[in-house]
Amino acid sequence: MKQIFLVLKREYLTRVKKKSFLLATLLTPLVLPTIIFAIVYFSTKDKDSRHDEILVLDESGYFSEVFDASGYDFTYVTGDLEERKKTFQTEGAFGLLYIPSLDLSDISVTRFEGFQFYSETNPSIRTMERLERSIETRLEDLKLQRSGLDQDIISKLQVNANLTTYNITEEGEAKESNSGLSFAIGYGTGFLIYMFIFVYGSQIMQSVLDEKTSRIVEVIVSSVRPFQLMMGKVLGVGAVGFTQLLIWIVLIATLSTVGLGILAGNSDVLMEAASQQVPQEALTQQQEMAAKITAMIATVPVTKILLCFLFYFLGAYFLYGALYAAVGSAVDSLQDAQQFMFPIVIPIIASIMAMFFVLDDPNGGMAITLSLIPFTSPIIMMARIPFGVPDWQLALSMVLLIAGFVGAIYVAGRIYRIGILMYGVKVNWKIMKKWFTMKV
Repeated sequence: MKQIFLVLKREYLTRVKKKSFLLATLLTPLVLPTIIFAIVYFSTKDKDSRHDEILVLDESGYFSEVFDASGYDFTYVTGDLEERKKTFQTEGAFGLLYIPSLDLSDISVTRFEGFQFYSETNPSIRTMERLERSIETRLEDLKLQRSGLDQDIISKLQVNANLTTYNITEEGEAKESNSGLSFAIGYGTGFLIYMFIFVYGSQIMQSVLDEKTSRIVEVIVSSVRPFQLMMGKVLGVGAVGFTQLLIWIVLIATLSTVGLGILAGNSDVLMEAASQQVPQEALTQQQEMAAKITAMIATVPVTKILLCFLFYFLGAYFLYGALYAAVGSAVDSLQDAQQFMFPIVIPIIASIMAMFFVLDDPNGGMAITLSLIPFTSPIIMMARIPFGVPDWQLALSMVLLIAGFVGAIYVAGRIYRIGILMYGVKVNWKIMKKWFTMKV
C-alpha cells in the first residue's frame, strides 16, 4: 500500500504543480462563460449592424410591408422576374424574393406553390423559416378576411395552457418538478463524465507510454510491483481530476453566491432605476419570472445529484482508467494503441448517443438496461437521476459498477504486469490474452 501511495503522490504532484493545470483549473469556469457570452454578443451585434437588402417582387399585391427578418432590409420592386434575376446582384441586394399571382377565391385551398427565393449564397435556415412563416401568416389573415369570420372573436378563442408537473413521494407528498431543468442537468452531468473519461484516460495511457518507451519503468519496477505502479498511476491521475472538479464546483458556487449577494444588495437601486424606464407591468412579469426560476431550481435534489455524480465520475474513471493503462503498457506508440482503443471507446460513444433517447424516455427499457451495465451506467444513470430513479435500480447500478471496475482493474493488472516490460513486440489480441493467462 505504501508503494501505491508513493506512485499516487508522484503522479498527483507532478501534474498539480504544472502551470498549465493551475491555469486550466482557474480559468476554465471563467473562460467558457466568457466565450459563450462573446459569441452571443458579437453574433447579435453583427446582425443588428448588418442590414443586407432583399428585393421583393410581389405580383399578387398582398404582401406589402409584411416581411421582417433580423439583419435584412426589404425593398419592394416591380418588373419582369427574369430581368430581376439578372440584375438584383448588381444592385447590391443579397437576394430576390418572388411572390406569384395568387387566387384566394377558394378559401378551402391550403397549399400554395410558386414562391421562389434567389441568392448568390445560401441563406440561413432561420432566415428561410422566418420568410416562410411571414408568407403563411399573411395568407392565413387573407383567408380569414374572406371567410367573413370576426378575427377578434377568433383571437379570443385561442388559449394557452400551462401544465405543472409534480412528483409524489413515498409519504404521499406532492413535490413540483421541471422536465426541462431535469433534461439540462441530465445532459450536462452525463457529458461531463464523457469528457473526463477521454481526457484523463488518455493522460494515464500517455504516462504509461512515456515511462515504458524511456525505459524508466525498468528502474521503477525494481522496487514497485507492476500492479502497484498501475494502481498508483490510476489513483494519482484520478486524484488530479477529482481535485480539478472540486475546485470548479467551489469556484462556481462562490462566484454564484457573490453575484447573487451583490444583486440582492443592490436590488432596491436596480428596481428604482428600472421602474423609471420599464413599465410596471413588465417589472411584475420579470419578478414573476425570477420567482419561477428560483422555485424551479428548488425542485432539483441537488445533494443527491452531486453525490451520485461524484460516485459515477470516480467509478467510470477507475473502470476506463485501468483499461487505458493496460493498453498503454501493451504498445510502444500511440499509433499502435489505436486498434485496442476502439473496443474501449465504443461503449462511451454509444452512451453519449443513447443519452438523447434516454432523456426522451428516462424510464424506458433501454434506459433501465443501459443504466445497469457498468460500461454505460455512469453516463446513462446520470441522465436518468434528475427525472427520478427507483432506489433499487440506483443501488443495483452502483453495485454492478463497483464490480465492473474491480473486474477491469484485475484484467488490466494481469496485462500490465507483462506488457510494461515488453519492447518491440507486435501486440495483438491473441498475445494480450496470453499475457492475461500467463503465470509469473
